[in-house]
This record gives sequence, structure tokens and C-alpha cells, in this order.
Amino acid sequence: MTGPKILVADIERVPGRFKGKYRGLETEGDFWSLSDYQRIIGRIRPDDVTEWPATVCAAYRFVGKKRVDFTSVWDDGDFGMHYTLRNLVDEADIIVGHNMANFDLKHLRTGWRDLGIAPPSPVKVEDTLRVARREFGDESRTLDALTKRLGISSKTDKYDVKTARAAVAGDRKAQKKIRSYNIGDVEASEALYLALRPWDSQAVHYGLYDKTSADQCRCGSTNLKQDGKAYTAAGVYQKYRCRDCGRYPRGKHALKMVGAR
Repeated sequence: MTGPKILVADIERVPGRFKGKYRGLETEGDFWSLSDYQRIIGRIRPDDVTEWPATVCAAYRFVGKKRVDFTSVWDDGDFGMHYTLRNLVDEADIIVGHNMANFDLKHLRTGWRDLGIAPPSPVKVEDTLRVARREFGDESRTLDALTKRLGISSKTDKYDVKTARAAVAGDRKAQKKIRSYNIGDVEASEALYLALRPWDSQAVHYGLYDKTSADQCRCGSTNLKQDGKAYTAAGVYQKYRCRDCGRYPRGKHALKMVGAR
């Protein structure tokens, strides 16, 4: 089995800054969204932004590889970091992360657009936050809470804005700390992905990337045990139990079609 190339990634960002007159007072501060201070001073005006929030580093690893790699604005420059990540996504069949769809990937696309970097080829997204929301009833769905609840590799530290800004400014100790934190997030994200995948009703079928004609599970395994029949509106199929991940896949070909004699 060859299977798809699966990239696990995580980005870290710093907030933006704004300065302007609001409700008669000169106001300045950090922000992630222009609506952060909506109830206090109203929406931040774009013209008052002195610095937009920015991606400053990312850690990544292809599933099956041992080392987690790292790229950052202090090591590779803003363009170099974004270009590296664009090429990685272009190489991948599937990209994995916690809140990957609505956070990491959207911010990466924004960076590529702003820097004039061509978009990567289409990639399938497996977002562990979406899986947790869709399939389970956990009271907390943060990466840290889920990994600790499952007893698997967890986050190694907590994000700190001051540390991130110090790293961008050249502080070697801060750079080392945020690198370690970022790598820990990738290791936790991969562990959570592998733990949740057997439960994901919408998981990408790994068999699509394999050339075998044998019946396969979504995890790509052909190590299947016959387990009765699967009945659909179109016909009857062989049902299996996957000995590797525990899923119940069905065969590719119908044993009997509706209306067939």
C-alpha cells in the first residue's frame, strides 16, 4: 500500500496593533479581529491599523516521518517561510491540523496572496476540530483538552504573545521556546488525528490513492474480516471489519443489485 501523502501542520501568529481616537480618547493596543473591542470602543477602523496580525512560524511533518520540521520569519524571511509552506501543501494529498480549515489554511492563503505566491494545487483537509464537533460530545474541544482526555501526546506549552514578539525581534531564547511549542502542537495534532480518524464518518478514503483492486478500508488497510452484509438502497454488499482500525467498510462491488434476478 502506498497511500496518500499526509501533511500535519500548525502555524503561530502575532496580533496586530492599532492606534486612533475612539469615543474622544486616544486608544491603542493589540488586536486579532477588528471587532475585538466592539463593546468598549466600537469596531476598529482599518485606517487606524499600524500593524496587521501576521503568521510568524510553522511546524510540519508528513505522517510516517520521524522529524518535525520548522520554518519562521526569523530563519527564512516572510516570503521564504510562506513559499516553503506553499510547496509543502502543493506536495500533500491531505493536510491535517486542529482548526486547519478555518484558521491555519485561511491565514496561509492570505499570506500567499499578499506576497504574490501562486496558490498550491487543491488539497483535501482533515480538520480534527471539525471531526470532534461532528462526531463527539466533548465538553471542551481544544487540542490540549482532547489529547489529555485521550491520554495521547499533548501540547508541551502555552502560546504567549510576548514570547512570539520577542522571537520575531531576534531573541534567541524566545525563538527556541516558540519553536518547541510549535513542534509540540504538530506532534499533538498528529496523535489526535490518528486517534479520531476511525470515528470520522467523512474521512478521506486512503484507498483512492492506492492501485490495488482489493476491497479496502478507509484507512487503506486490506486486512479485513468478513462481517455479514451491508444493505443499501442500490443493493447488497459484503461488509467487513477492519482488523487495523476497527471500521466496518463494505466491498467495492455489489453482491446483488436492486431489481436484479
